[in-house]
Amino acid sequence: MNIFINIYLGDKMKKSLLAALVLGSAFTLAACDQAKEKAAEVKEVAAQKADEAKAAVSEKADQAVEAAKDAKDAVVDKAVEVKDATVEKATELKDAAANKAAEVKDAVADKATEIKDAVSDKATEAKDAVSDKAAEVKDAAAQKADEAKEAAAEAKDAAKEAAAEAKDAAKEKAGQAADAVSEKVDAVKEAVTK
Repeated sequence: MNIFINIYLGDKMKKSLLAALVLGSAFTLAACDQAKEKAAEVKEVAAQKADEAKAAVSEKADQAVEAAKDAKDAVVDKAVEVKDATVEKATELKDAAANKAAEVKDAVADKATEIKDAVSDKATEAKDAVSDKAAEVKDAAAQKADEAKEAAAEAKDAAKEAAAEAKDAAKEKAGQAADAVSEKVDAVKEAVTK
């Protein structure tokens, strides 16, 4: 709107100057045309019209100068208004940007806290899962070790039992062999004595 007012004031001033020039030109042309038709009347009318034109031009020039001064003052006033409005708007935009930046910063901080808490919870869950799995593996290993110990003890007992049985069998066989040898010796002795 300020631009339209400035253009309007500029156009108004231009129109005033143009009107003064057109009026002066019209008077001059009118005087020239009448001079051709009536030479005597033209001199009087021309002098009169020239004076009137001079007065009109002088008046219009004064009006144009006054209009230019008014337009200049209006432009300066509008420029000051525009400057003040621009500074005010810039301050508003700066404050709005600062507020928005603070909101974004807070939102980012909140999101970072949420992510940190979520990661911490997941890490705790993973740690607990690993701990539980380690306990299961440990228990399974202990159970397998116990089973292996029991199997070794059973194997040892079976080996002892087998060794005792083999020893007893060997003694029995040795006794039987000794008896057989003894019987053979007796038979040989008997056969020799006969």
